[in-house]
Amino acid sequence: MKIKRNFIWKITLSVFFVALIVSCSDDFFDTNTGGRITPDQHYNSFLDAEASYQGCFVFLQDIAEKLVLVQGLLSDEMTVTENADVDLIDINLHEYSAANPYVDPADYYKLIININEVLPNLEQITLKDRDFDSAFLFQFQGALITMRSWAYFMLAKINGEVGLISADVSNLDPSNTPTYLSKDQIIDELINKLYPYYDEDDIFRYPIDHYVLLGELYLEKGNYENAVKFLKFACDGKAMVRREYMLGNDFADEDWESIFINSVSRSTVATAVPYSLRDGQENMLESWMSTTYDYLVKPSDILMNSYMMQTQVNGDPGDGYRGIGISLDTTKAGIPYISKYSLDRPPSIPHSADVILYRAADIHLLLAEALNRNGQQDIALALLNDGISNMSPRPPGYTKWSSNIGVRGRAYMKNRVVPGGVEDRTEYIEDLIMEERAMELAFEGKRWFDLVRIAERRNDPAYLADKIAAKFDDPAVAEQMRIKLMDPANWYMPIPR
Repeated sequence: MKIKRNFIWKITLSVFFVALIVSCSDDFFDTNTGGRITPDQHYNSFLDAEASYQGCFVFLQDIAEKLVLVQGLLSDEMTVTENADVDLIDINLHEYSAANPYVDPADYYKLIININEVLPNLEQITLKDRDFDSAFLFQFQGALITMRSWAYFMLAKINGEVGLISADVSNLDPSNTPTYLSKDQIIDELINKLYPYYDEDDIFRYPIDHYVLLGELYLEKGNYENAVKFLKFACDGKAMVRREYMLGNDFADEDWESIFINSVSRSTVATAVPYSLRDGQENMLESWMSTTYDYLVKPSDILMNSYMMQTQVNGDPGDGYRGIGISLDTTKAGIPYISKYSLDRPPSIPHSADVILYRAADIHLLLAEALNRNGQQDIALALLNDGISNMSPRPPGYTKWSSNIGVRGRAYMKNRVVPGGVEDRTEYIEDLIMEERAMELAFEGKRWFDLVRIAERRNDPAYLADKIAAKFDDPAVAEQMRIKLMDPANWYMPIPR
């Protein structure tokens, strides 16, 4: 699902779009379809298939920047500034309104419906263009189903339920009440849709995110054995042919911050959404986060302190490769701000940072989480720390991970250890992994989902409520937030009916 910056908007003029409007009002699933060319006029060649496929990514630009902002404010990694508008303040306080433009799920459904229109029309190209054979058809279908499944999965994690859109767009009736599935139900549905497009004998057949998504779905479901299977497959592949997702020692000399500069070209990035102000694709995150612009949100003190409390391999204090000066920073006046989307130095074009959806360290930490819950704590700790390369002997199935240096090893951080006397080693390691994800993946739209997943797994609302409450300076507000979030029903944004 990796997107190429220099192609996506060139194809937009030729791509076959559904002229669909989805609104978050009482007419949530109403549609209006304008005049357009017919499928038989558009789907004629390999280029048409590629254009239609790439065109679906356009919707991801609105999705990605809002996802980062909303998940950050819901979690303990981000809070509002005095410049924030009422909509952002409401999100920070977990007050949900269908009129809030930042939480409007319309873009997800636009993406889903556009994919539903493209999918059934690809097969006719095999009859018109001999270069577009059944193998390419299978690849395009698998990639689009992955993209649609990701959109549904995000909606399930945001809303707790999903309104299913008919795959037959030609017969879509806005007057019909959609079928709603719970998060658990849609996870099973998505696994069933994705699994036929898994090919263990052909690692290159599908993009990396296909296997990651399957692994993440199983992790959310609590099927840790299958989560390990697919997340590990995403990292190493058959015969270790996907070494770029291994966090190997060949990346040890690469600056950590370079991952976020032209992300779509980085080998460790599996999926990134590109932006370019020059092409009219402004990424609003820099405006929302930087003191140079609107400065609506800022990093929480909790996150800033977590970076400062780390120890580097050489004994120096602080997370020097990911923390202050990289993911976040302070002005000369001591004002904290989020800098991860402003790392590309002048004369670069502002407001053009990419948003990463999946990258190697994210996959490794998901794998570590699954391994830990699957009874393989030592391997989980190795992935968290300095890698499989420093395990002796290497565990079965990991003998070829000789270059793997782990997530903290990649950032030159001292290993985390489990002290003696810990009653629940599994939960202790899981806490270490969650702390690491908070630092490694700060402001990448992951933290809130992580907190919900762990709180639900442990059946422990206080796990989440205490962490969110701690970011508020006012004790009265903190207690109000804790009480609210002790009810899991308040973890999801309700869908307007």
